[in-house]
Amino acid sequence: PYTTDLMVSCAAGLAGDYLGREQRTLVINSSTNNPELLLMLVSLGLGRLGGIATPLGSNFANIYLMFFVAPLFVLFKWFFKRDFNKILNLMTLINREKKLVIWHSIMSLTMFGFASIAYWCLTGGFQFNYLSEDIPLRTWHWLLIGVLICIIGIGIFVYFENNLKKKRPGLFEDITEEDFESNWWKFFLGTISLTVLCYVLNALFLAYTELYSSVLSQWLGSAVFVGLHYFIGSLISSLPEANVAIKNYERLTSPDLNTALASASQSNMTNLALGCFGCIIATILLLTGLSYKL
Repeated sequence: PYTTDLMVSCAAGLAGDYLGREQRTLVINSSTNNPELLLMLVSLGLGRLGGIATPLGSNFANIYLMFFVAPLFVLFKWFFKRDFNKILNLMTLINREKKLVIWHSIMSLTMFGFASIAYWCLTGGFQFNYLSEDIPLRTWHWLLIGVLICIIGIGIFVYFENNLKKKRPGLFEDITEEDFESNWWKFFLGTISLTVLCYVLNALFLAYTELYSSVLSQWLGSAVFVGLHYFIGSLISSLPEANVAIKNYERLTSPDLNTALASASQSNMTNLALGCFGCIIATILLLTGLSYKL
């Protein structure tokens, strides 16, 4: 979360300089998906397709983190600080913007639905069922179907988000920017540090798969590496989004509430794009005859 924080604040500042103020919300929530991207790419580099489960699994983690854990964390924090006025203000804001909350909830669940179908195309199983380690790899035809599913989901999100931007442009243009810093060097430092940490995390997952497979298989099925990526890797890689959501819930404005909620919906759309990218890479690698495991 700390290396991603550095990268995200710089990415938002740079986006304001080069892409326009209205694009900062998308850049903030898309750049928090870099851990998912790097975990997936490092996993593919290690000869495992299971890393694609990280961005697909993050769609599940984002829903409970952003809509339940993050706001409850903020409320408990203010409760113990006895900031009851802030609690009331947040509840009033959410009630006033309930249509916005419902919009983001529907979009997040829709993206999760498409991610679930893409996961099935990748593995041949439902994400909450046990997977066998020796399950035969899906053919490249199935992976391309997964790509198509992801593209359809992305198209649906972009269409409805553009409609929201036209109706309420202020939600995307008037966000608080006190933490943003337009600095290329810090952006690259955060990205490089994140890459190293993602490699270490993948190495740990491989080690856990070898050392503790008998224990972990009771919870994750015998395809332990995939399960670790879907449930643990996705949770860890979603913590930056949760951090963004917490900060923006605390700011008590409609644009910042939109940014907090977009930590689920926009990030879920970006995760679909990453899953699509991963399936394309996997298809190419399989067509070249390289041998891969889940």
